[in-house]
Amino acid sequence: MDGRPRPRRIITAVIVVAIVGAAIWVVWPRIRNAISGPDAIHDAAVLPERIQVCGRSFRKDALERTHTAAFIREAYEVEPVVVDPGPFALCPAGACTDVAEWKACHTVIFVRVAQDGYMGYELLGGP
Repeated sequence: MDGRPRPRRIITAVIVVAIVGAAIWVVWPRIRNAISGPDAIHDAAVLPERIQVCGRSFRKDALERTHTAAFIREAYEVEPVVVDPGPFALCPAGACTDVAEWKACHTVIFVRVAQDGYMGYELLGGP
């Protein structure tokens, strides 16, 4: 061998790099949403239809509406419970959990999708 790379190896390397790059480009927004935390601005386009928070399942607003914090306070007369949509998120105070409690819990939680924009998720299965 003369030490020069073979054309087949170069083509294979280019294809592998292209596939890995495309996979990262497609998957990265989902990974970023999963590890960002509740205060981060999440990409609304890649939020899942359902999330697990506090041991309960919540479904995304069917209309995918975004509300301001002021609107949520006025419309629901509560402070919005903002959650992390990631798989290992902490359970925020006020959200309904899988443990029965004597006090009321929030059946609608929110994921931050803009500087002052929140997308709602509704509890599945009732309190």
